[in-house]
Amino acid sequence: MTAVIGILNKNAVALAADSAVTVSGSNGRKIYNTANKIFTLSKYHPVSIVIYNSANFITTPWEIIIKIYRNELGEKSFPNLKDYSDNFFKFLKEKEFFNNPETISHSIQSLIYHSFNDLIDMAMQSAIEEHSDLISKSPEDRLSLFKNNLLEMIEFQIQKIKLEEKLSDFKSLTKKRFDEIIGAELNEILEIEFSDFNTKNIRSKFSSLIFHYMKSKVLRGQWTGLVFAGYGDNDIYPTTISTKISDVFDNKIRFYTEDVEKIDDGNTGSIMPFAQRDVIDTLITGISPDINEPLFSTFKNFLHGYNEHLVKLLEKDQPKLAKEIQQIDIDQICNQFISEIDNVKKIKHIRPTVNTVSILSKEDLAEMAESLIYLTYLKRRISSDEESVGGPVDVAIISKGDGFIWIKRKHYFEENHNPHFIKNYFRA
Repeated sequence: MTAVIGILNKNAVALAADSAVTVSGSNGRKIYNTANKIFTLSKYHPVSIVIYNSANFITTPWEIIIKIYRNELGEKSFPNLKDYSDNFFKFLKEKEFFNNPETISHSIQSLIYHSFNDLIDMAMQSAIEEHSDLISKSPEDRLSLFKNNLLEMIEFQIQKIKLEEKLSDFKSLTKKRFDEIIGAELNEILEIEFSDFNTKNIRSKFSSLIFHYMKSKVLRGQWTGLVFAGYGDNDIYPTTISTKISDVFDNKIRFYTEDVEKIDDGNTGSIMPFAQRDVIDTLITGISPDINEPLFSTFKNFLHGYNEHLVKLLEKDQPKLAKEIQQIDIDQICNQFISEIDNVKKIKHIRPTVNTVSILSKEDLAEMAESLIYLTYLKRRISSDEESVGGPVDVAIISKGDGFIWIKRKHYFEENHNPHFIKNYFRA
């Protein structure tokens, strides 16, 4: 995991990222504080790219991909930041050595296996909770129960994922084409690894679920956030473009643009946290996300309980009044309450903070970005949470006039011992 932030105003965009990376393996999880997450996208122009979540695109490290792209880009520039983003993904699609067929096949097999395994676990857990006498049933009856629950679980997930937005490059994907690509592979995995659950009905439903998943913006397993930041030739003020990317299917990359934040006369300051953003959100909004959601759900449950209590007290002696109270729209009251709280957040916290950001100097932008990352690290450090944010904080400023400037940057080598690196930087 990681913590990354971009802070923008008319003067510049400040970027900051921690150095923690979590590596999972058969022996458990280990955190290293050596990861690079901020990179120049061009050696000659004020554009950068920041990565978070997974450090790899399937199996290729993003650092390698970014530096190959940077060398191929050379001195070429584009009118707008979006053009850099589009060109980067075009490059990614064309370089098949980043996603060879064997690697893609292994990635899809892993998705199928882990998705089905997770569904079985959920179905079995549901059966255990619903049937207290489960242990007394015969193995055949238990398996039958698990299968029924599994079918219901898959159907529920299908209906849920159908509501998700579709990836633009996958809207034309048909079930026939999907089956041609991985139908046999899916059947083989279920037959070998999950033979007890490999019924025709379950197999058909699960195949439909993976099909809808491939078309949707839901990203499971390994995915990466890519944040493009800086200026195109025609951009006066900075922009950030945040995207999410996961894997490859049918020779197409599964990715989408999540958000575009552009500074202009109507939007003079912005704070854009990514990945682990709970501490930053607390400072900006004035309330922790961990408290925010339980607060609203508790308030809603309290009103429903209070309403039911009044109805029970009145239904015998004043049935008409009890019926009127019962018909009160509690959800509407809760939505109004949430709206009022959100308005207080904006007036008391969000708007003053953003207004201050809009007038900060480049130096202050950098200091604010670094401080917010450090506070996230400190919160993890002094709590019982896993220290998934840590290590040196890299900080950079990108401005129209000065370009990309490192404020703080870690190196795995001493610069004074490697003068050839500095000398050859613009030659590569």
